[in-house]
Amino acid sequence: MKSLRRNAIFNTIRSLLSFLFPLISYGYASRTVGVEYIGRVQYTLAIISYFSLLAVFGMNSYAVRECAGIRDDRDRISSVASRYLAFNILTLVMSLAALSLCVFIFIPWHAYLSLFLIQSLSIVFTVMSMEWINVIYEDYGYITLRGLFINILNLILLFLLVKSPEDYLFYAFLSVLTPVVTGIINFCYIRRYVTVRMPGLPDMFRDLRHMLHDLCPFFINDLSVAVYVGADMIILGAMKGDYHVGIYSAAVKIYTIVKSVFIAVFSVMVPRLSYHYGRGESDEFEKILSRTVSVFIILGFPAMTGLIMYAPDIISIVSGPDYIDAATPLRLLAMALIFAIFGGIATGCVNVPCGYERVNSRATIIAALENTVLNIPAIYLWNETGAAATTVLAEATVLTICLIHYRKTGCPYRSADRNESVPALISRRDLRDTLIGVATLVVIRMICEWGIGDQTIRAVIGIGTSVILYPLVFIILGNAVVKGIIRDRSL
Repeated sequence: MKSLRRNAIFNTIRSLLSFLFPLISYGYASRTVGVEYIGRVQYTLAIISYFSLLAVFGMNSYAVRECAGIRDDRDRISSVASRYLAFNILTLVMSLAALSLCVFIFIPWHAYLSLFLIQSLSIVFTVMSMEWINVIYEDYGYITLRGLFINILNLILLFLLVKSPEDYLFYAFLSVLTPVVTGIINFCYIRRYVTVRMPGLPDMFRDLRHMLHDLCPFFINDLSVAVYVGADMIILGAMKGDYHVGIYSAAVKIYTIVKSVFIAVFSVMVPRLSYHYGRGESDEFEKILSRTVSVFIILGFPAMTGLIMYAPDIISIVSGPDYIDAATPLRLLAMALIFAIFGGIATGCVNVPCGYERVNSRATIIAALENTVLNIPAIYLWNETGAAATTVLAEATVLTICLIHYRKTGCPYRSADRNESVPALISRRDLRDTLIGVATLVVIRMICEWGIGDQTIRAVIGIGTSVILYPLVFIILGNAVVKGIIRDRSL
């Protein structure tokens, strides 16, 4: 068993690298390529993401749950991994065929043909990378180092190749360089864990029906999440044009970075939670889950508060003054962050290990339908601000449906004789300490607003001071979770 704390640190660093470098790239490209071409690239990327989901077909979550308990048996996991890859190759062919058909059917997409050809590379190499093998073996150190290498390469190529708006196709290629290089490197690397052998066609088609049945809930969940997260970008582009997509993408980029850091932390818990649940170790399961909830209470609320307070400063620093209209959408997305964090814990850390993936599917389908329907009038009336508002509602819907399910059925990881409600996992002490810490951040912002005139200096000093003083508040208050993270090396 590897250290969960070390895994979380590695995965957080990896997530920060995978978005910090693109954020630097985005800041450079947004000024070099311009709002309209940035909107074009982001629009086609949003469309490509759906076909990538079709190619993966929910395998990332499903494979981690199914294989976490057999990772010590090389022969068995190699056989299972080979079957899973064969299935994904079939779904990859389906995905590329569907993409080709759609590009030629929808006339507005003809103008984006070059972008679709370039960005479709990410679909192929996302499947071939088999990243879920690394997750099963909790190999986050390798993932982090690999990400650092690829992002440095990406940044160097950006400065060399993208120097004017006419270079937007180079920028489009660099936007998918990470999955391409990852796929090539990782397919060779995972041989240390598994031996992949392609089964014959009869075996592939014999497994197809069984795999479709098992994977459909995971695929539907991933697709629904993609719809309620990404549909706003596509609808915004169709209704309002590339300019508004470019403005909205500046807010979404920052929101995605912060959200992905939290996802990186709790996603490392899923293999371990699946392991303990599969072995009937409910006490260990509850211990890890309770610690996860506490950590995200302590970290989630200051992240939301910081984005709301510093939204104009962050947008101006990252993307430039031309994107300042993205500040209001970013503030709304900051509110969505809290629902996304705890909804992610419910769907990923509880429902997936406990076999409640159909609850995830139901929740995300409802959220996707809600978001799609409401996006049309909201975007028509309020442009990118309306798109952000519907995202808040969608994220809140997913969390609410999961909590209602737990209230009706009880905690799925507990036996009936010791069943309690999910809120028993939430510590009032942690909530109190968090409120005091958030109040400290507000005071820091007010002082900086009053005493510092320059926007960039004000943001840097305010955020830097907050990062230092916020954990100090918890140490002074004697918060058990923070002390445990500092002292307990077993986690």
